[in-house]
Amino acid sequence: MTTHTVAPVDHRNAALALRRLALPGALSLAADQLLGIADTMVIGVFGAPALAAITAGASVFLALLIPLFAFNAGPRIMGAQAVGAGDMVRFGRVVRASAVVPLAIAALLIVATLFGARPLMGWILAGAPHAGEAATYVILRALSLLPIIVSGTAIAAFGAAGDTALSLRALVVINAVHIPLLVILALGVGTHHPLGIVGAGISSLLSEIAGAVYCTVQMRRRPELRILASADVDMRVARATFFLGLPEFVFLILMVVPDPITIALLAPLGVTMVAAYRALSIVNDIMWAFPGSLGETTQIVVGQRLGAHDVAGARFFAADAQRIGLVTCTIVGVVVAIAAKPLAQLFTLNATLAAIAAGPLALHMMTAPLKGYGMTSLAPIRASGDTRFSMWLGLITGSIGLGGIALGLAVLHLGLWSVPLAWILAWSVRVIVTRFRLRTGEWEVRRLAA
Repeated sequence: MTTHTVAPVDHRNAALALRRLALPGALSLAADQLLGIADTMVIGVFGAPALAAITAGASVFLALLIPLFAFNAGPRIMGAQAVGAGDMVRFGRVVRASAVVPLAIAALLIVATLFGARPLMGWILAGAPHAGEAATYVILRALSLLPIIVSGTAIAAFGAAGDTALSLRALVVINAVHIPLLVILALGVGTHHPLGIVGAGISSLLSEIAGAVYCTVQMRRRPELRILASADVDMRVARATFFLGLPEFVFLILMVVPDPITIALLAPLGVTMVAAYRALSIVNDIMWAFPGSLGETTQIVVGQRLGAHDVAGARFFAADAQRIGLVTCTIVGVVVAIAAKPLAQLFTLNATLAAIAAGPLALHMMTAPLKGYGMTSLAPIRASGDTRFSMWLGLITGSIGLGGIALGLAVLHLGLWSVPLAWILAWSVRVIVTRFRLRTGEWEVRRLAA
C-alpha cells in the first residue's frame, strides 16, 4: 500500500499548476469522448438512420448523466477547502456523504427510463427507424449511472486533493474494456450475431462497472485521503453537499436539455441532418476538454487557497488562470476550425455528413475562447460555494442557446448553422454576466462551512 502526503497545490506558478493538473484532466475528458466516438464510428457502419438513432440515445443519456456531476461540488468545493485547511478527516467525511444524493437520483432515473425511454425516443426521432433500439440503449446507459457515480466521486475527490491523474487512468481502463467489447457485441466479430446499438449499450455498461471497480481499488490504496476510513455517512454533511450541488444540478440540466431538444427540432429535416449534428457535437465535446479541465483546476486551487484563508493567493491564481484559459482555448479553437472537415469525416466515416457538418463546426469554434475565459472566470465563484450563480447562469445561457436554435431552424431556415450562431451569442452573454459577478468581489469574502 502506497502512502502519499496530501498538500495543497502550489499556487504561485499558475502555468505550472495548470499544466500539471489540467493536462491530465483534459486528456481524461478527451478519453471520455472515446466511448462516444467509438460508438459513432461502429454504429455508422449500419447507415445514417442507425447513426441518427444512437445520436438521440446518447444525447438523452448525457442529459441524465451530466446534471449528476453537480453533486461533485461536495468534494470539489468543500473537499478542496478541507485540504487547504489540512483537515483530511473532514475531507473523507465530505467525499463519502457527497455520493448519497446522486446515487439515489440515479436509482430513480433508472426506474424512469424503464417506463419512459421508448415513448421518449419515439418522440425525439419522429418515427425514424431504430427508435426501439435507441430506447434499449438509453436503459442500459441509465444502469451505468450507478458505477459512474462511484468512479466520478472518486475522481473528484482525488482532484480536490491535487491528483487529477486518476480520471485518465480510470478512462484507460474503461476504454480498454469498452472498445473490444463494442467490436464483438455491436459488430458481431467472432460471434456472427451483431447487436448494433444494443450491443454498444451493453459494452458501455460493462466497461463503466470495470471503471468503478478500479476507482474503488485506488481509494483503498490512498488511506491518507480517509475516504474509506469509515463506512459511516454523516447525513448532515450529505444534506450540505445536496444544497451546495442543487443549484448546479439545475444549471447542468439547463445546459444539457437543449441537446435532445435540438435533435428533435432537426429530426423533421431528416436522419442525415441529425447524423451530421452528431459529427458537430462529438468534435465540440472533445474540444470541451480544454476549458472544462482548466476551469476545474482553477476551482480546486482557488478553493484550497480560500480554505487556507489566503484570499490574495486565490486572487493571483485566478487572474493568471483566466489569461491562460483564454490563450489556450483560442489556439485550440483555431486548430479545430481548420481541421473541421477531416475531423467530422474521421468520426463518422461518412464524407456526406462531414461536408454538411464542417462549416457549422468551424464556426462553432468561435465559442472556444469564450469558454476558456468563461470557465476560468466562473471557477473562483464556484470555489467559494456560490453555486446559485451557476444556476442562473445556466438559465440565461440555455434559454438563449435553445431559443436561438429554434429561431434559426423554424423561422430563418438556417439548418445546422443555427447551432453555432445561437451558442456564440449565448456564451458571449455568459462571459459578460460572469465577469460582472466576478468583479463584485463577493467570492473573496464568502465563507463556506464544511
